Order: sequence, then structure tokens, then C-alpha cells
Amino acid sequence: MRALEDDLFPSTPGKVKIERAGGTMNRQLHRCFASTSTMFLWALFLVAMTASYLSFQSFVDTSSKYFAASWGGLHWERQIRASAAPRRPPGSAAGAGMSVLVTGASGFVGAHCSLALRKRGDGVVGIDNFNAYYDPSLKKARKALLTSHGVFVVEGDINDGRLLAKLFDVVPFTHVLHLAAQAGVRYAMENPASYVHSNVAGLVTLLEACKNADPQPAIVWASSSSVYGLKKFVKWYLSYYGYTRGSKNL
Repeated sequence: MRALEDDLFPSTPGKVKIERAGGTMNRQLHRCFASTSTMFLWALFLVAMTASYLSFQSFVDTSSKYFAASWGGLHWERQIRASAAPRRPPGSAAGAGMSVLVTGASGFVGAHCSLALRKRGDGVVGIDNFNAYYDPSLKKARKALLTSHGVFVVEGDINDGRLLAKLFDVVPFTHVLHLAAQAGVRYAMENPASYVHSNVAGLVTLLEACKNADPQPAIVWASSSSVYGLKKFVKWYLSYYGYTRGSKNL
């Protein structure tokens, strides 16, 4: 009877309530930790999904830029090599033929220089962005004329470092004739950014590509109506990158 009474009527008041309260607290803590763990797992899942999306988006952007490019591919490289191949025999009186990259090849001066070089037996590859500063049909007509004489003209911008690097990778050019520029200095009063883009940034991008090329080509450039920079600055820049007067590269 005594044991039965102890079971039915605990000697310590509140004992049952304390045990129940402790059990409730344990259950609440368990639920709290379980909820926190679940939230943590969901957070990790969201971070992983976000990272995957950003990586996929970057891949899509890179791929779209690659496929949207108007240059590249085996056929394009074969055309570049064929156009850059000199037709002058090494033992000729005029010396070995050169492989020349002509920028602004579809311009008036660029087209005539490209034709003269090709006629002399040098390999020539042109590059021109065919901008709309003046009627692009004139440049397209010069491109067709150059094509008929075996000169391939790449449609691209000299500010495109990837394109220039690819050209120097496909062909070990011996010379670069730099004639690409935003012509007509009066227009600089209306749109100076176009001159900075073509005549300053374009020159720097081209020099960087020539510096990184192996072998480094000799550079010849001219400007009849636009200024690339102060003479002292240009001499300093060239000497800084190894293009010093008296060397084969200048």
C-alpha cells in the first residue's frame, strides 16, 4: 500500500509538474535546433543555386560573344594565312617578302598601300571596322577590290585585343602598317570620345598586341589629319616597351 501511495501521491509537491516542464523545454529546444538546421540547409541550398546560376550566365554570355564574333574558325584562319603569305622569293633582288598587317586597310591610303605591298610580292592582311564616319559603301568597294587582288580584310576593331592577339597567333607578322584612325579633326569638337577611342586607345591596344607578339613586328604608322599624342610622349611610350630608335622594331 505504501508503494502504491507513493506512486499515486508523490511526497515532493510539484514533482510531476517540474518533470513535465523539463520535458516541454527539451522538446522546444529540439524543435528550435531542428528549425535552425533546416534554415541553414536551405540557406546553403540557395547559395549553391545562386552560384550555379551566375556561373551558367557567365558561360552563356561568353559563348554568345564567341559565336556572335564575325571572325574565327578554321576557314577564317586559312584565309588569313593565305593572304599573309609573301609571294616574293627569298633570293629576289628586292629581298625576302614581308608579312604586313595593315590597319585601316579599307580607307583611301590603306587600300592603296595594301595594293602596292601585294603588287610588290608581300603578304598583306587588312583590318578595318567599316564605321559610318563617311559612306561605308566606299570602304566595302575597296574591300572587294583588295579581295580581288588576294588581300583578305578582317572586319574588326583595333581596340579588340582578343582579335589582335588571334591575328598575331595565326600569322607571325613581320610588319604592322598602322593607318586606322578617326579622320577629320574638326569632328573632334562634336564627338571627342570617338577620337580617344580610335586614335589613342586603339594605338595603345595595338602597341600592346605587338609587344606581346612573338616575334615582335616592326611598326610603321602615319597620321595626316589626326594627332596620336605629343612626340615626347610617343617616344617615351615606345622606349618603355622596347621600341627604341635604331632597333629593328622601329
